[in-house]
Amino acid sequence: MRTRLLCTSAAAALLLTLFYRVSTLNTLDNSWAPATGRLGNQHVVIQHFPRRRPQLDLMPPPPPLPDTSDAMAPAKLPSWLLPNGSALAFNDHAQTTLASLEPRRTTLHFTFGSAVMMDFVKNWLHFVRKAMVGQPLLVGAADAPLLKQCNELRVPAAGIVPELDVWTYERRPKHAELYEMKSEWKYFRHHNSDFLEMGLVKVAFLWELLSIGFNVLISDLDVVWLNGHWQRWMTWADLANPPVPEAALLGAADVLVTTDELDSQRDAQGKISGYGHLELNTGVVYFRNTRGSLAMVQSWRKAMLAQKGRQDLDENVNDQSLFNQVVRGEELQPSAYASWMASLLAEGVVVPAGAFSNLPPNVRRVHQSPREFPPCLESPKAFTGVAGRRSCEKVAFTFGTLPIRPFTGGHTWFNQNVQSMEGFEKPQNQPITVHFTFQFGDTGDYPHGKRQRAREAGLWVVDPPEYFTEGIFISLKGQSTTEEYQKAVYKRFPEWSPQRHMFMDAPQRQAVRDLLALATATGGIMVLPKLWCHCDRYWGFLRRCRMPMIQSMGLPFGCPMDSLYDTHRWNLKGVKFREHTFLNNPNVPAEMSENVVTVTVAAAGESQPSPEGEVSRTRVHLPYATPLSAVKAAVLKANPSVRVIQIANADLRRLCRWLGSHQQQDDFNQLTMYILTESSRYCPEEDMGGYNQPGFDWQNPFTAYNCTWGFHSPTPFPVVDQAALACGSRTGYSGVELRERGNSTTCPRQMLCDYNTLPDGRITKPITWCNIEGYNGMKQEWLPTTRAMLAKMPNGRCPYPPGDRPGMIGFNSAGHYVGGPGTGAPGRCGQIEGACFS
Repeated sequence: MRTRLLCTSAAAALLLTLFYRVSTLNTLDNSWAPATGRLGNQHVVIQHFPRRRPQLDLMPPPPPLPDTSDAMAPAKLPSWLLPNGSALAFNDHAQTTLASLEPRRTTLHFTFGSAVMMDFVKNWLHFVRKAMVGQPLLVGAADAPLLKQCNELRVPAAGIVPELDVWTYERRPKHAELYEMKSEWKYFRHHNSDFLEMGLVKVAFLWELLSIGFNVLISDLDVVWLNGHWQRWMTWADLANPPVPEAALLGAADVLVTTDELDSQRDAQGKISGYGHLELNTGVVYFRNTRGSLAMVQSWRKAMLAQKGRQDLDENVNDQSLFNQVVRGEELQPSAYASWMASLLAEGVVVPAGAFSNLPPNVRRVHQSPREFPPCLESPKAFTGVAGRRSCEKVAFTFGTLPIRPFTGGHTWFNQNVQSMEGFEKPQNQPITVHFTFQFGDTGDYPHGKRQRAREAGLWVVDPPEYFTEGIFISLKGQSTTEEYQKAVYKRFPEWSPQRHMFMDAPQRQAVRDLLALATATGGIMVLPKLWCHCDRYWGFLRRCRMPMIQSMGLPFGCPMDSLYDTHRWNLKGVKFREHTFLNNPNVPAEMSENVVTVTVAAAGESQPSPEGEVSRTRVHLPYATPLSAVKAAVLKANPSVRVIQIANADLRRLCRWLGSHQQQDDFNQLTMYILTESSRYCPEEDMGGYNQPGFDWQNPFTAYNCTWGFHSPTPFPVVDQAALACGSRTGYSGVELRERGNSTTCPRQMLCDYNTLPDGRITKPITWCNIEGYNGMKQEWLPTTRAMLAKMPNGRCPYPPGDRPGMIGFNSAGHYVGGPGTGAPGRCGQIEGACFS
């Protein structure tokens, strides 16, 4: 699955073993209040800001380190912390943290990454420390720079010893001070490396920690922990705080894992209702220290080894997809509970008598692997450390899935607003984690979309102080569309039609263009307005503009930026902007709200103020068609200390789009044509053309399925040499009364769409309107028919589809062009326009 595969963290380049003893650097302070959060019914506007204003420094300080001169003496360390005690090399801070722990009674919070993701490492650390006060954590360092930074931040970390060959798990000669993956990569899931080795390194960490005796709770770097209530779903270890009734069985399973389930009602039934729609997501996984977990980890490792040498490998075959192949089985029946309980007690797993009795109907079921697996390294030369060689007596493993309301994903949190659904106040529904999945903004260089979503939700704490204090911020006051406009669009287009989404997006996109223009003219920083989606973005077929598996989802919904824009393009161009929740962030200084100036603009035909405008300390009223370039002077005259300029969309549209020069106009147009264009498809089941029908052919363009593509950039600003030519009445106020696009569609009702824009604003391919590409090209046998059809069409192009009903004007149900009313060509469609849609 495309975005899901983009969202799970994994490892990367170099693995290391150097022990670093460096002088402690001053870490940043971030003593935030308890995470009560702001969880109003705002859809994607949901923020998790603390109630009181924190200090601007964002990383919390670690507790003071004790005098470890004696405690760190090798003779006093547990054997597994000593060299050759395991295949892990622990830094000094890990030794200090872990030396006094009894692994069998300890759950270790673990993540895995490299220095290229250091800001995500810091974000993960912040929230884990805040949520898991006093609980041990460990960072698996995938390269030397990350280990160095962990040492500087006094973070417990470990690497893999260089003698370990992760393919054979045998010793090899020590060629360097650090383990080196022979690969080339940047961001997890998007790289040119041998990702099998990356997965094997991840499994090596898990194997070693489990072999030492720890329970391991691993979470990806793009997971945020909101609180420390994981135990209510995962363990019976604290009998004074037992699991919630629904988790009675989960608290004893070997492996627990989150999923990409989207339907909270189906998920609440506690069953895995079939693997056809459900994908396990390794963003959060709990491994209990049992022989079953060890068997599962080795089975996972062998699944990776089995892929070596394949010539068809791509990013869709990775540690998560292979996890899904391994972790399968049948539901454990009540008749097997007694023997299961006996095996758990034999391994020392804490489960009270009667734990499996009187279970509620919605108890989350546990499954068992269909066969048994060896919980050991079978090679006689395997690197075993002080844990020694384990018994290879085969054993089945048990597993369960964690519920989606407490362990939320990118769709459930951002699109469905699961944190405000009915019953959100109940312990069994309280969100515990947010995983930034189901997003569309990541690239091979960096997870731009994940970071932007974290910022929008108030779950990103590693921006520098100046992010909140620099410059003047330009924000939209109110909505970008009116209720009357929405009613008219909703009346014209039915719920299933992507055109409803495209027509609602157009004025919203125009407002973003104009707000950015005002920010450009004033030298300010744009605060994005709250964005709304009227159709969900999905790579498959939509039903009622929703994913087929989640028909109860509400529309419209406040949506993340990456649902409508390519965040990477904005960052590539260095656009200065902030998330729509920015001004509510507690890191924003109080002086910001104390120096807000509201700009209003007179309507055409109204009594006009003087050219300089009417000003007070908090308000500026400008004449109709005032150039954008003149706004700054008027605002500074009103309040020289201004920090926020806010303006309603109606007033913004009355300003003249003149930035100051011909060159500035041209540069801005090139920028907006690039960053305000996106390539996203919406394919309704209600209008599938000839897809999956008799005679369907992927390379026959007239039987292809139909998608609406967006998003087209808004109308460019006039490129003239003088403000008078753009802003004067003699030229018709061309810079004010732009001829705007009515919708954001690029390719209507096409299977493929090649329309896009390059970084310099040039268009890659003109819009054809007609579904003539086919899939992977058109078969030559269809070329004569295609040419004949196009020759009959007005101007040799397909007419624009109606959008309010299935079908294409002038085509019959077989996908043949027959002309007719509304097409400009004769045909057999009868007297009523649109009667051809049979």
